[in-house]
Amino acid sequence: MDLQTTTRRTQPDIRAIARLIPPSGNLVQGQSELKLHPELARALNDAVAEGLNHYSFFEGVDQLRRAVAEKLRLFNGITIDPDRRPLELIITPGATGALITIAHTFLRGASAIVFEPYYPYHKRTLETADARSEVVKLRGETLALDVEELRRVCSEGKSRSAYPLKAIVVSSPANPTGRVFTRDELTSIVACAEEFDLMLISDEVYEHFTLDAADHISTASLPGAFQRTITVSSFSKSWAVSGWRLGYACGPGELVGKLTQLGNIYYVCTPTPLQHALARVLLADPGYYDRLRSDFAHKREIITSALERAGFSVYPSRSSFYLWVRIPPRFGDATELNEFLIREARVAGVPGSAFMDEPEKDVYMRFCFAREDAMLTLASEQIVKALA
Repeated sequence: MDLQTTTRRTQPDIRAIARLIPPSGNLVQGQSELKLHPELARALNDAVAEGLNHYSFFEGVDQLRRAVAEKLRLFNGITIDPDRRPLELIITPGATGALITIAHTFLRGASAIVFEPYYPYHKRTLETADARSEVVKLRGETLALDVEELRRVCSEGKSRSAYPLKAIVVSSPANPTGRVFTRDELTSIVACAEEFDLMLISDEVYEHFTLDAADHISTASLPGAFQRTITVSSFSKSWAVSGWRLGYACGPGELVGKLTQLGNIYYVCTPTPLQHALARVLLADPGYYDRLRSDFAHKREIITSALERAGFSVYPSRSSFYLWVRIPPRFGDATELNEFLIREARVAGVPGSAFMDEPEKDVYMRFCFAREDAMLTLASEQIVKALA
């Protein structure tokens, strides 16, 4: 694979970049490469041995749906009845499976707002449904939300005949920046959705990675939000099982219930034994998420310390999983720097242009640090050495 063609693009190909470096230098892909929780491994072995290897209902096995409903009550302030019809909760093949089904069910021939820097798959899932994205930029080094700009885009998009605006996609904590929206910011977004009668799609995959006294606030828990919000999340990051493809979508039956027809056609069901395994451990350890946050706070310190020594400026995201950084001043372009790191350090991140439509100057990068401490330390020090 040619380095020049895979990294020099308007929007770099994240998966292609990951193929250019050894696993020990992969700070590219947004997945947790930590070891599987031993209790989860045992639960999977038990589920397979018990013969739970066949089709399950499209909406998910009852045990996992009930566990997720309780998790939503405990951690998200969202009340879901797993027995109610139309369905208020479905288990999906990762958050992506939920997002694709939402786009194809509700957004064909329409548009949705995404906040830039954005998660590329949010845009791509819209494109698969012949939908379009409206970009609202978060401003400056602080990634500030301009509420008046959001209202302007909502007003113009709602009144448009071609690809009218129908939804706002909210991601907090966000990929790629780790930015956590405050309660006031989320309240302003909900107010815009109410004013212009828009659906809210709340991607909360990184909900358990907030740090620095930042609280995760589920959009649907805010006054007036539940009836227009589909909350999407995944267990890929928080349980280090990205290959299992387990996620969910929840919300009012008037919205979630409409996902069943297309979802049933697209993927029939999520893997049955994996659902049973997760159901058995999801709420079994009350201290699990506190330890997860503590572990990731340590990982963030490892890479932050190294990158700051190497001349990067680190965005204070109040979450952990990614670092969003401004590159050292002596480099004028993040793609050039990434190519340099691939050659000299055998380490790579992702240029910021992968997450923007038309960056004025590509001076940002994203690094994923969901790695074992030893690997993360080695990769971080290789960056420092290469830039010394």
